[in-house]
Amino acid sequence: MGIAWGIIDLPDLDGIQIVWHPAYAAHLLIDSWPVDHGRAYGAAINACADAVVGTRTGEHARIAFIAAINEAEVEMLA
Repeated sequence: MGIAWGIIDLPDLDGIQIVWHPAYAAHLLIDSWPVDHGRAYGAAINACADAVVGTRTGEHARIAFIAAINEAEVEMLA
């Protein structure tokens, strides 16, 4: 499965979330993210969607997702 992108704690979800791939990252960003705006937030959604369809790498999406974590001040446990 590879290296986890992050282990995060989102206030609207029970328990921690382990993110392994861009599809799940996009799902969390769209459905459960504590904010729905911001430069990093938008870039992460686009990067994850692009990675899912193969026009960008998963590594690019992972970096964008981590930037969205930092922007939203989501607690990252690992």
